[in-house]
Amino acid sequence: MSYNSQIEEFVKGDLVYFTGYQVDYPPLAHKIGIVMQCGPSKHMYDVMWLHTGNIIAVAGKHLTLAYTR
Repeated sequence: MSYNSQIEEFVKGDLVYFTGYQVDYPPLAHKIGIVMQCGPSKHMYDVMWLHTGNIIAVAGKHLTLAYTR
């Protein structure tokens, strides 16, 4: 399996967990958010974090679905 095929693709409204690392903002580990929009580049998503209400651009490789489709 290639690296790119391991990165999930998300759509607007998906409920996601942050599974990566973050140095610019308070730790998001195990936080849950909602994908607000896809882009501006492939595998980048604007996510609204429910614990703060902030919308932050996050790479898809740092996200996982919070539910099973």
